[in-house]
Amino acid sequence: MKLIPLVGALKRGEISSARSSPPPAPAALPELSELKSLASSPEQVAARQQADALLQQARAEAEQIRQQAHQQGYREGYQAGEQEAYARFEAAYQEQIAQLREEVNAFLCQLQAQFDEYLRLLEAQMLELTLQIARKVIRDEMRQQPEHVLAVIRDTLRRVQGFGKVRVRVNPLDLELARQQKPMLLTVVDTVEGLEIVEDRRVDQGGCLIETPQGIYDARISTQLDEIERELREALPEAG
Repeated sequence: MKLIPLVGALKRGEISSARSSPPPAPAALPELSELKSLASSPEQVAARQQADALLQQARAEAEQIRQQAHQQGYREGYQAGEQEAYARFEAAYQEQIAQLREEVNAFLCQLQAQFDEYLRLLEAQMLELTLQIARKVIRDEMRQQPEHVLAVIRDTLRRVQGFGKVRVRVNPLDLELARQQKPMLLTVVDTVEGLEIVEDRRVDQGGCLIETPQGIYDARISTQLDEIERELREALPEAG
């Protein structure tokens, strides 16, 4: 086999010297000052500032999100608490209104009862006062106009029916006048057999009491007032 010689083959001496020569030293590291100068270059400063700005923005956004979540939770909790408080207040308010309504109704019922009692007593007193005034007025009228008894006797005799003797009872103060007008009174009851006029202290002045075979006709003033009182008390049953 034929060997092909290497181009630029080293001579034997060169090989020996190459074997005996030391290896090359490694490249030297950059100095600290050089690193500082590289770190403070405009490009590195701008990059670092941009990174800081992004970090601050991220922190601000995170804080904003946290506050929004807190405020949202606070609003929701406040609204829920507000609704619950309003519900409790509304229930208490309605309960107080119901209780107040019951108290007012009870007071009105009591007031109405007292008013009815007062009105009942007042009506009774007014009725009694009215009757007293009426009696006094009638007595005074009879004294001032004694001839009024003639009208009472005449009107009562017109109610008499049948035949027989008729007796007319009058107050002693009316006796003389009634006897004087006996002829006029007989014209009212021309069918009777006789007309007798007598005094009776039970009869009020201005009234009369007529006795006939068919019955008695009471036209006394006191009887008429008693009838008026009875009708008034029936119209006002609570006054009695």
